[in-house]
Amino acid sequence: MRLASTAVAAAALVALGSATLIPPPLAAYSNQTADVVAVGHAVRNLTATLQFYSTLLELVVLSRDENFVNDSSYGSLTATSGATYRQAALAVPNQAWTLVFTEYAGVPRTEPKQREADPAVPGLTLTVKNATAINDALRAVNAPTVNGQPIPAGTGPNTTSTVWVYDPDGYLVELVQRSGPSDYFTVPPPTVTDGPGEKYVVRGQLDLTMFNYTQALTFYRDILNFNITPGFEPLIGPNEYEPLGGIGSVFNISANVTWAAVTGNCDPVTRCEYYEYDDPTRVAVIAPASDIGIGLTYYAVRDIDGVLEKIRAANLTIVTEGGEPVSVNGTRSILVRDPAGYLVLLEEES
Repeated sequence: MRLASTAVAAAALVALGSATLIPPPLAAYSNQTADVVAVGHAVRNLTATLQFYSTLLELVVLSRDENFVNDSSYGSLTATSGATYRQAALAVPNQAWTLVFTEYAGVPRTEPKQREADPAVPGLTLTVKNATAINDALRAVNAPTVNGQPIPAGTGPNTTSTVWVYDPDGYLVELVQRSGPSDYFTVPPPTVTDGPGEKYVVRGQLDLTMFNYTQALTFYRDILNFNITPGFEPLIGPNEYEPLGGIGSVFNISANVTWAAVTGNCDPVTRCEYYEYDDPTRVAVIAPASDIGIGLTYYAVRDIDGVLEKIRAANLTIVTEGGEPVSVNGTRSILVRDPAGYLVLLEEES
């Protein structure tokens, strides 16, 4: 396994400069069918989003566009022809992948309401050193919680403490303090320092709500070959539905709703969790890439044509205009939707 350090990822982004539009498809691991290279979403205002992630959470900014650019190939890739764009990329401690935020201009944009129970809604889980410190920081800026309740007080060391908030674009973010090594489940505990970007955050995790939990298996396991399996022990057994109970209060979901899960690793140090909520009010959030808060995940793939063949065989939606990969910054890329409708950007591995 060949892990690309955050410093290497940062250097690559800085070398490319501003307006790269897609992150370089640098694989972190040599034995992966698909590597997570970035996670991001469309933002209302890039400055406001950076105030949350960089100023508040103190993550390191790797690159930032001051001006909007027009790129016809990127417009074709994301089905946003006619728009102009500006982006920023930030490092996530102890992860090879980055956060990428894109502000679109010149096209109509709406802001769909995103709820945890709704299919195609992602969540970004950030593990923090100290729940009291991060919760105090969130409270100081009146960060809106997902359940509408005040930011709670953090619990003491070696306990699990979590709060879910909306970022400035209505994107779900969890800040969680882990109780110990076992609380990281299938990934190793991170290296914790007081270095740049680690005042609060020490690791990232990717979450996504599916319409049916088996969709995570047919796409992320069977096509992208992630090491994921049904269940979320000890809360949910394999291929089982369990009452949500008190956990629902975190998301304003009824305790009577049942949920199922697929969990595991997207790569050896990135945990991914996929959920299904049997909530009668759920509505899939399927919207253009330019809509505020709409997320997408970027993957470097070794065989983009082979992966695309499987995607077509599964009758999944191809978003890219013309239905074929386009070259952006010299990289063949294509934007598709997973079975729940979430946006997945595939880049040919360099």
